[in-house]
Amino acid sequence: MGDLPALERMVYLATGDDVFEAYLGAHNDDPLRTMVQKLLKKFDNEGIAERFLTVVYREKPFRNDVRSAIAGLYPGVAGQAQQAPVDFRLQIGGVDQGIELGAAPGLQKNIRPALKSPDVSVWMDKLETVRRQVCRVEIPGQALGTGFLVGPAAVLTNWHVVEDARKAGAEAQMNCRFDYRRLSNGTVEPGLSVPVVSIADERRCSPAELTAKPDDPAPKPDELDYALLLLSPLPGVARGAITMTGAPVQKDEALIIVQHPRGDPVRFAIDTSAVEAYKHAGLRLRYRTNTEAGSSGSPCFNMDFDLVALHHLGDPGRPPPTYNQGIPIGLIRANIVNRGHGALLT
Repeated sequence: MGDLPALERMVYLATGDDVFEAYLGAHNDDPLRTMVQKLLKKFDNEGIAERFLTVVYREKPFRNDVRSAIAGLYPGVAGQAQQAPVDFRLQIGGVDQGIELGAAPGLQKNIRPALKSPDVSVWMDKLETVRRQVCRVEIPGQALGTGFLVGPAAVLTNWHVVEDARKAGAEAQMNCRFDYRRLSNGTVEPGLSVPVVSIADERRCSPAELTAKPDDPAPKPDELDYALLLLSPLPGVARGAITMTGAPVQKDEALIIVQHPRGDPVRFAIDTSAVEAYKHAGLRLRYRTNTEAGSSGSPCFNMDFDLVALHHLGDPGRPPPTYNQGIPIGLIRANIVNRGHGALLT
């Protein structure tokens, strides 16, 4: 499989952790083959052996013997190796930890301790499912924000994202672009653009939240900054939709925000110490996780990928508050149902 530094790098890409010595010992003199066998046993126990071998397959394009052996164990690994690596941004209390593109986000040191269930392989499967359900909201020539499927043909985003389209005179040209992602060779997959047919329901944000003083005055109960977009039928394999569970979170709990920052390919911002507090009698959720312009309308999850909030404030492209903020998703779901649109949701 190559030399020791190459093996260490592949372990890092598979786990996002510098755990090579922790797994094999600081002064390990075993032959490389024995090291690989020990690593595979460890990864198999943790449910990430296939992920590790997928990385090996991708990193060794000229080793047909290695690739054939891997494909014999996991027949689907060749297709997985061709898929786009997930773009992670690992944060702790809003401070970026520096994860290389294509590396898992600290599975052993950061992700596993934050999970209610220790099954990392199930967590990675959920991640891939969510990635296909998040989209970039756009008009011709301009990315406006992020959205995500909450029904078979219904996308949730921010009201102020739709308002930007109206101000540009392009509401009728809105689209949702799925599968917009960066491939392992650095190229960008353009994804699938699906037209928005209509706005099924919407609630504006607080007028103050469009200013540099978003807390003055406080938002009202019906100022929820959401828009429910109806799409043309989505072609291809069914993507499913994100259930609006409205899971509560506690102070310092981890959050995952899935976004199209600056209109770029989809990215996962994972902060293992994110939540600050609920504000305004529970109408808003404050967190430390840093976002970028284009993240408005992003879904916020807990570490088990239960939907927590709709991100709506914190974009550097808008008047910058000193925090990042979302709308608790339970409030939005209740409002959509009470206004007669519950049948559009999963």
